[in-house]
Formats: sequence, structure tokens, C-alpha cells
Amino acid sequence: MPFFPIESAIKAVLIAVGTAGVLRILNVKTAAARHAAWAGVVVVMLLLPVWSIWGPKVAWRVLPPLPERAATYAIATADTFEPAIGSPLVFRHPSWNWTACLSGIYLVGVAVFLVRLTLGTLQAQLLARRACHRDGKSFSGARGAPVTVGWLRPVVVLPESWSQWPAAQLDAVLTHEHEHARRRDPLFQWLALLNRAVFWFHPLAWWLERRIAALAEEACDAVVLARGHDPRDYSKYLIDVARSVSTSGARIQVWGMAMPGGFLEERIRRILEGGPLPRLSRARLACACIACAATSAACATSTLNHRRAARQPDRKVVLALAQATSPNGNPTVPATNHEAALRQQPEPPPPQPPSPPATGAPSGGTIGDIPRTLHVDIQGLPAEAAAELRQRLALREGEVFDYAAFVKELERIHQIVSEFDPHLNDSKAVGKIQRKVGADGKALPPDSMDVTIVISPRDSAAR
Repeated sequence: MPFFPIESAIKAVLIAVGTAGVLRILNVKTAAARHAAWAGVVVVMLLLPVWSIWGPKVAWRVLPPLPERAATYAIATADTFEPAIGSPLVFRHPSWNWTACLSGIYLVGVAVFLVRLTLGTLQAQLLARRACHRDGKSFSGARGAPVTVGWLRPVVVLPESWSQWPAAQLDAVLTHEHEHARRRDPLFQWLALLNRAVFWFHPLAWWLERRIAALAEEACDAVVLARGHDPRDYSKYLIDVARSVSTSGARIQVWGMAMPGGFLEERIRRILEGGPLPRLSRARLACACIACAATSAACATSTLNHRRAARQPDRKVVLALAQATSPNGNPTVPATNHEAALRQQPEPPPPQPPSPPATGAPSGGTIGDIPRTLHVDIQGLPAEAAAELRQRLALREGEVFDYAAFVKELERIHQIVSEFDPHLNDSKAVGKIQRKVGADGKALPPDSMDVTIVISPRDSAAR
């Protein structure tokens, strides 16, 4: 199975490219509309990991089909002898698990950024609670610049020097910050920071956080200018606030929270040089919303898959007894809780009619037509995906099959697993045969067999 943050990161890039294309084609230039579009990308990006696990998907079978593997297994009877040197059934220690290593690094990064975000959120809440109130306004000595904090009930916190501001400056600042509160900019900025914590390795997440902060300031500046404030005077107010922060050093560090007032040089240039933007008609706005939503939905639900290979009607499943011999002539097979490993053979032998082993010690050959109890063990998949696959298999645990029915059941399982996810491997199994010894001390042919098909990702199955 693919490492889901990587899959979600690739889809997020496609969604961002599609959104940028829609905004450019429809000539959407207003800051408020662009802010809404990129905020929607953030929300969809946050939902991608959840959607990858539980959401419906549309498979685009554009990749070449995977090579068909013959379902041929070798089976070894359980015994108490030591495995022969050089036997393919000798236990091998697992190699380095890169998937687990990358997952650990990713989770550590997420934890670090979530701690930063949590501390910043708590510090912002403390700032709002400890603020003083006078004349219906909140202010704090810990602030050198006005700020709007809070998700559901945003609060505007002014610096202590607000009482010394001219009336026009105070009105411009309050208009700007109240617009932040009306638009719920603190909530969208917090979501952008959460998205950056989840996708801390992705440059797009960092770009989106900065872009949303810049567009929020631009949208609020546009409202201030639309209320009749002079662009030069408003630019001077911004410079005065920035100078106050620089000289007083009273601007506290709110970890993980965006600090309004950034991008000052770009904001002032845009305020002084920018003319009135063309109004966005409702029809064009509706088209932009529909196009962005359709692009996001298409990218989020799509997944690339391999084309189905032509089914081979003569595909056979052969179960053969595998045996190694020790120097003294006794059979040598691995013993692990009386289980035997079923291994796929690189060059399967031609199908042969089943024949029971000879009396005495088991010998190499085709397994006889003995009853087989079939089980399925799904490994390396999330619990929800494993439950869905088990539901599709509709396997009755403990059902007994004869040889012909067993072969057909393996074919059915292989077909379902291939359609569910081509990256899964179902050619590994574990068999358990009850060893019986006759009165003369010789091994008797088995009369039953328990077979467990192991379904796991190909990379882990190869190990």
C-alpha cells in the first residue's frame, strides 16, 4: 500500500495547479475571492489523508497491467528436524523496513509542529483573556500591534498606545481588524497552520500558509480603502505601527500563529500603486466555485490503477510437497509451531494430477486430494481497508474444500485481491499438516490440512 501522506501530497499539488488555472482563466483578481479559493484548497488538503482511507475512489486504469504470476506453491510438512543448510525454507531475518522508518520520521515531525501550534493557540487565548477593557475596546501591554485572535468569537486586541492615535488612524485600524473578525480569518489561518503541521514536508503547505495570510491582509486593506480612507494616510498608519513594534519590542512571540502586519513593504506598494480592481460578477464567481470544487473532487477521488490483464483460463494452482534431506537421509524441514511455509516457485512445474504421498516418510510430489481448511490473514493494511477487503472476499472461516474446490477458491481470492489493490501479494501462505505416525513408526499420509493465505503489500511480502 502506498505511504498515504505521499499520495495525498501528490493529489494536493494537482488540486493547487487546477485551482490556480481556474483563477487565471476566469481572471479572478479580488483578494477576497482568491483567499476563499486557497482556503478551500487547505480544507481539501486536510481531508485528503482521511479520504484516502475511508472515502470512495474512482480508479483510472491507465498503468500497464502487472505480470500474471502462477499460483503455484510448495508445501513442507511440519517436523522437528533442523532445516538443511542452503534450503530456501531457512528463516531469514527481515531487512531494513524503510516504510516504518519514514513513517516514524513523519510522525515525529507532525508531533513537533502540533506542539508548536498548540502552544501558539493557548498563548493567543491567554492574550485575549488577560486583555484590559476600556471604552468598549480591548488592549494589552504585551502587544505592539493590533491583532485579532479567536476562532468562533474573534477579539480585537489593541496596543496600549491606541488612546494616543488620531481618530482617523483608530477608525482605519478598527475597520481592518473588524474585517478580519467578520471573515473569520483567525480560523482559516489556524487551519492553514494545522495543514502545515500535517504536511510539514510539503512546500505547498508552507506556501499556502503564507499565501492565505497575505491575501487576508490584502482583502482587509481593500475594505479600509473602500471606506474612504486615503491610501497615503493609511500607509503612514501601517508604518507607524511597525515602527512602534520595532522600538518598543513589545510584540510577543505567538508560536505557530500568523502575526498580522507582515508583508509590510508589499502591502504599502500595493496600497499606493494599486487601482480599483474590476468587480467579480456573480456568474463568474459561481463558475469559479463550481470549477474549483469539481477540480478538487476529481483529484481527491481519483487513483491510478493497473489495467486488468487478460484472464488465463488454463491457469493452474499446483500444491507440491517440498522436502530437503539431511546427510543421514532423514527428511529435513523447518519446524515452527508445526507450521510449514508456502513459497512461490519461480518456475512452476507443469500441472499434474494430484496423487497422495507414499506410505512412510513424506516424499516430494503432488499433494493428494485431502480436505483443506482455508483461512485468510491480512497483514500490513489499515484496519478499515482490511475489513473492506475481508468483506469483499466473503470467506467463510474454517470452510473445508476438496482439491478442485480449493483451486477455484484460490483463483477467486486472487482475482478479488488484484482488483482491490494490484500492489497486494496473495502468493504467500502458511500450511499446517497434522503429522501422524503408524504403529511401525513410519509417517502416515496426512488426512487434513489447514492453509492460511497471507495477503500483504508486495514490498513486505518480498521480505
